[in-house]
Amino acid sequence: MEATVVNPVTPGRRLPGGRRLLLLLAAGFMLLLLIWTAWRAWSAYAAYRAVAADIAAIQSAAGDGLGSLSVDAIAGIEPKIDDLRRDLQRLDGATAIPLGGEALMGQLPWIGPRYTAGRTVIRMGELLADAGKSATGIGREVVAAFQSTGASSPSPPAAATWLDVLGRHQSELERIAKKIEEANALRAGIDERLLPAKVRERLESLDQVLKRFNLGTLLGADFPAFRAALGGDHPARYLVLFQNPAELRLNGGFNGTIALITVERGQLQSYEFSDVYDLAPAYIDQRKEAIPPPWPVEQYFGHRELPIQDATWWTDFSRGGAEMMAMYGQTNWPPIDGVIAVQPVIVSDLLQATGPVTADVDGESRSITPENVADEIERERRLQREGLSPEDSHKEVLALIGREIIERLKTAGRGTLLEAIKPLGAAAERRDLQLYAADPTVQAMFDQLGWTGRLDPGTSIPVLAVAFSDTTATKASQRVHPHLQLILEPPVNGRRNGTLQIALEHTGTNSEDPFYAGYMRWWAEVVLPPGSSRVSSDPAPAPDPEAPNGGSYTIDLFPQQAGRISVAFSMPDAKSLLVRRQPGLTTADLTVTSSGCQSPTTTTLTKDFVIDLGSLCR
Repeated sequence: MEATVVNPVTPGRRLPGGRRLLLLLAAGFMLLLLIWTAWRAWSAYAAYRAVAADIAAIQSAAGDGLGSLSVDAIAGIEPKIDDLRRDLQRLDGATAIPLGGEALMGQLPWIGPRYTAGRTVIRMGELLADAGKSATGIGREVVAAFQSTGASSPSPPAAATWLDVLGRHQSELERIAKKIEEANALRAGIDERLLPAKVRERLESLDQVLKRFNLGTLLGADFPAFRAALGGDHPARYLVLFQNPAELRLNGGFNGTIALITVERGQLQSYEFSDVYDLAPAYIDQRKEAIPPPWPVEQYFGHRELPIQDATWWTDFSRGGAEMMAMYGQTNWPPIDGVIAVQPVIVSDLLQATGPVTADVDGESRSITPENVADEIERERRLQREGLSPEDSHKEVLALIGREIIERLKTAGRGTLLEAIKPLGAAAERRDLQLYAADPTVQAMFDQLGWTGRLDPGTSIPVLAVAFSDTTATKASQRVHPHLQLILEPPVNGRRNGTLQIALEHTGTNSEDPFYAGYMRWWAEVVLPPGSSRVSSDPAPAPDPEAPNGGSYTIDLFPQQAGRISVAFSMPDAKSLLVRRQPGLTTADLTVTSSGCQSPTTTTLTKDFVIDLGSLCR
């Protein structure tokens, strides 16, 4: 009988059933995972394409912004925002990783930060789409109310105004504000370098959509205070001071022309222009007690008490506005709720929006444009100085122009009004527009926005301010060009020595009318950062009992010459220093340097300038 031989397992032999089943299951799982991944990738790509199309559709429908849209057009945007919200939810679902996979993905090198950034963009988009949906609905109601009641009415309308509509939606506006705030916080944390180029482009588009609706400006402020400022519950009346920078004062210019403007429920109810010297006798006749004048007002203008036309003398407009309110309150003129100071550039900005207006001056129709408005206002005085006898004074011409602009705006469409309003925020930040309100909640809102002309803006950055005033009562102030040089030494034991050098270049000539180009005596006040001390100065300070910590100075200015001030000081060391711009002053140039510096920092003070003290001359 032959023995049976058992052969070893060969490569072609089948595996046991259990192992074969495991391999089949593993292969099936990998196939399913591959299919699932491909499906999720395709879904994410399709959702992304849909989101991109939605954003483009909203941009196209929005046009130039709400100012150009009808109620029906705004209503047409709402379903597009619904589409965007739905597609963002699809994109969110397509990019989510279940079972804690997102946290694990975020830890992976290279791909992790990019995945996290992409997910943050999606979340930001969802928040903004939700906010945009609500805001567009409110916007449709606001536009409908504006079309019904307009921007101006001699008496309160029976129908709801645009401000009434906003008031009804206050709680919803607060929810929108929170969503926008959360979205902006997410936006600030996104490193755009981690995103694909296409996504970066779409992110910029999303930013633009948000900016076109300009929700942040309205919702970032305290809404009840916003309503109160515009007469939400009762009329609000403001005294408007038209400052003349040709007669420079510490806070911008002499208050020659004034106006009373009343708003109620967001509408202009009335306005009336006057000469400040019409107000002065009303104050003198009614005042209970004379207010001692500042030292330079008494010394150089000869006033034995503070006149109401100089009530806003001080650099800090919040102080001057309060003083004007108190002095005005002693007259028999209508009560006011606040004071607004306006530079001529505001009139030019309004003319940019309205287009040229025509004013009847001396029986002649004159075209007033943004470029010639200042010359047209001063033209009457120049004619007087040439020996002619014009019918209107320069202040009357300003009032004529102001009336024409206001009447044009009263009947303007939303687009024109929005164009007129747009520059005002930036102008207020530059102090070309300064506001003071008697209502502390309104004043707090203006402070938060940086619109009060306060000497200390309330930031953590120390402030250095130089302010000038002419004391000769001529019209030559804008012929002076200021040059500032700030020399700062390295810190020692927590303090830093510095020198401020001021050159005031008088560009007038002796051949010109001295009223517009002649001798001037300027008053200067130097405000150093808190905790600073003046070490020395040339010239010596004036004996001003209210002098700031850097001193007050008198400088004689002659045509084609320069007056100079040098102040050496010591200040606490800090990371930054803010150099404050003075409204009304011919734009100053600033040089910041240190000993041995070969590359000083130079700028023009068209707005406040922040110096990084840690990187001087690097």
